[in-house]
Amino acid sequence: MLPMFRKSFWVPYPEGDVYPTVSKAREAISRYCEQNGWSCSFPGEDEALIDGALYEVYRGYETGSRGNYGVKCRAK
Repeated sequence: MLPMFRKSFWVPYPEGDVYPTVSKAREAISRYCEQNGWSCSFPGEDEALIDGALYEVYRGYETGSRGNYGVKCRAK
């Protein structure tokens, strides 16, 4: 499947002015999964296994946010 058609979602990241480190991204993803009742584990540095589906983790600028950082999970 083409990368632009993969399932993806932005994870709420309250510290938008600070670049998300690996540990901060994992905290945000874990918190988001817990709130939604999903299981979550991290098999790699920039990978998350959420409810049995593998996602790559993007840490960087959130599009359309005027320079704020964010955390995005995209299906692999």
